[in-house]
Amino acid sequence: MSREVLEPPVLGMSQNRRYRVNVVHEDFGGDKWNGGNKQGRSVSKGYEEPDLYGEDDDEEDPDAAKIEDNVSGGYKLSFHVSKSFYGGLIGAKGSTKHRIEEETRSEIYIPRQHESSSNVTIKAKERSQVCAALRQIRSLVGSLRRKMRPTHFLAVPLNFGEVQNRFLELKTSILEAQLPGIDTELFTPEICIHLTLGVYVLLDDDERKKALEELESCRSMLADLATPFEMKVKGLEIMNDDPSSTRIVYGCIEAPELQKFADRCLAHFQTTGFSASDNNDRNSIKLHMTVLNNRYRKKEFKCPNSFDAREILKRFGDFDFGSAKCSAVHLCALQSSGTDGFYKISGSLEF
Repeated sequence: MSREVLEPPVLGMSQNRRYRVNVVHEDFGGDKWNGGNKQGRSVSKGYEEPDLYGEDDDEEDPDAAKIEDNVSGGYKLSFHVSKSFYGGLIGAKGSTKHRIEEETRSEIYIPRQHESSSNVTIKAKERSQVCAALRQIRSLVGSLRRKMRPTHFLAVPLNFGEVQNRFLELKTSILEAQLPGIDTELFTPEICIHLTLGVYVLLDDDERKKALEELESCRSMLADLATPFEMKVKGLEIMNDDPSSTRIVYGCIEAPELQKFADRCLAHFQTTGFSASDNNDRNSIKLHMTVLNNRYRKKEFKCPNSFDAREILKRFGDFDFGSAKCSAVHLCALQSSGTDGFYKISGSLEF
């Protein structure tokens, strides 16, 4: 019997793992199949398992560069994770945390809710083990974030000048028409009319600060675009296919340069992990100015989930709101109100 069977070659992998190399006999893939002689044939290396604990795929994670030597030996990394994720990282009776620790051979410390620190700490003997734990935590946090409601959005205000004045004219005309099921509560407040360029889940001050840094980095995307952006708002459309039962009527936006910038911002923020689930599933932003939204109706009253927009589209479908210029985009908190009545602004990118 061949000694390759009794004493097969062994391949050492990371984590002190050793695997037998399966040798292919000549009758099953040797000279007969390769059509070459034994000397001219390249030597097969057998099966090689991809090293899941390697460090090459951590280059894009900025926190991986912060891994440092631990004074007691090995390596450690402390990095920010919002407290909103702690329950998901720990799991029932600590099951999720223990699983990650076992799979990556690391030790993970997650602060208690009453502690001031919001840094999760990973310790391990090897740097690759710290990286592996970091990857798993990043993946889990991303999964948890996708299930959360959005908290912030990137806005272009339209609550000024010609567009706002024409908006008020349209609102007055529609209300004077006394159309069935249409009331003033359906309309966007004139102080809040805007375009939305992105929606995000930002759960604490650190994440909001980081999001503003990412927004500032989008300034380079303006280099080949003409600013301030020219915007034309004309025509009304609905979000669904049935005008007799719709929830949103919006004004159509024509702004080619702004569209390019919006799509670039969308792609960039998709790489940050801050985007809400809806923004992760698209490759382009639909520029629109919401005019009527069934969500604005007060929840304490029993109202239908939709309204009939057929007569609105018939009478005002070609309504011209005029034009406006965009010289800034703002990161705003959803369901908030600033001192001027517009949404509360966390920060801005002006150009």
